[in-house]
Amino acid sequence: MENDQDQQPQQQAQQDEQEQVDVDLSSLQGQERIEYINTLIADSYNIAIAKKLEEFLDIQINENTYLFQANSTLLKLYQFNPTHLNKDSIAKMLAKALMNFPCNDFLFLSYMIPSIIQKEEPLLKLFILNNFLETCKFKEAWTHINSHSFFSEIPSFIDNIRNFISGVLSITYQNISITMLGELLNLSDRTQLVDYIQSKQPTWKISDSTVSLQSDNSKQKKADTFTFDRNVFNFI
Repeated sequence: MENDQDQQPQQQAQQDEQEQVDVDLSSLQGQERIEYINTLIADSYNIAIAKKLEEFLDIQINENTYLFQANSTLLKLYQFNPTHLNKDSIAKMLAKALMNFPCNDFLFLSYMIPSIIQKEEPLLKLFILNNFLETCKFKEAWTHINSHSFFSEIPSFIDNIRNFISGVLSITYQNISITMLGELLNLSDRTQLVDYIQSKQPTWKISDSTVSLQSDNSKQKKADTFTFDRNVFNFI
């Protein structure tokens, strides 16, 4: 009788855990879904939640949302339970991390992936692309992206990478030829490039064959900074 009583709390806990994992993610929306996922990952060493996190990863892909903590928890579960490792899911979370450049999410995740796995597909293509982006080899990055359908199948992936590159160019160049800009953004068609600038980069200004990537405000700030430094040196 006492043994039965001792087992009851344990059985109830197991039942509660199973009910929590059995929740249908499609029945949850917005903040309610995030709160549920945060409850799951609080038990970050429980391999039973891996399938639910994989399901949530697919939702992140399809709905263009992102929760790094959920993805890193899933990768940690793979790390401690290698028989459950799913390379397709790792590829998806790495893609989402690249979409969040210049944050170092990709670097953080890479530390938990064995080097031998990094050299295998479908992960290899993501590590190659990461290297191109980190070293600002943008033409090579687009060639690589265009040669793998994996990237175009992820909603908004190309848009996010293009926006990241635009940010780098904005702090690198004051003016750039429209031809070179098209190559670096993978928008060789002038009409597409103009549409992108007007909708995504309204502070950029097109003048004949050149594009100014610096807004008037940023130019003024640079001028002010220079004037201040010059006055300081003159004072000395």
